[in-house]
Order: sequence, then C-alpha cells, then structure tokens
Amino acid sequence: MTSAANAQRIIEDRILARHRRIAERLADDPGLIDHAKSNLHRWAAIRGDDVPPTWLVEWQAILDGPVDDVVAILTESSEHAIRLRSCSPFAGALSPRERWQLIKEAPGASR
Repeated sequence: MTSAANAQRIIEDRILARHRRIAERLADDPGLIDHAKSNLHRWAAIRGDDVPPTWLVEWQAILDGPVDDVVAILTESSEHAIRLRSCSPFAGALSPRERWQLIKEAPGASR
C-alpha cells in the first residue's frame, strides 16, 4: 500500500472509531440524533442550495429512520458507510478530549 493509501486508511479508521463510540451512546442518549439533525439543518441553511447535495439528503433519511439504520451507517465498513461518515452530521457529538483519547488508542498510534 502506498503511503497516501496508508494515510487515508488511518483517517478512515479514526473516523470509524469516533462513530463507533457515538453508536454505543445512541441507546442511552437518543438526543445525539437531534444533535445530528440540527447540524444538517444548519448546514443546509448555510449552503442555501435549491437542490441539496446527495449526502445531506441521505443523512436526513437515515436520521429519520430506525436507530438500527443509524447505527449501521456509523459502524459498518461498506464503501457507502465510509462515504457518508466522511460528511457526518455527528460533528461535535464527542468532546475534544474523547477524540484525542480515541486517537491515542488507535492501532499504530505513536506513543
């Protein structure tokens, strides 16, 4: 694997770790979905597009569906899930301290 591919894989692994942590919390804190919906609403207003981007429409549909569907996108390794997590509405759901802890725990993290 090239170094660029390795770097991309590290980024995707870190994003996945954050989203797995969020998925673990959804059962106890369904307000996280409201947080994500609020982010989407704010981003849509900022963009002001007549036709919102596909990722925004997809996230809106997922967040309006069953929690199990949200958890699937947050945790699965499909190309579709990876793509959606790259523009995740769960920004701000974890504190900076939690994000840094996940980075330190990640495989290959320098210690």
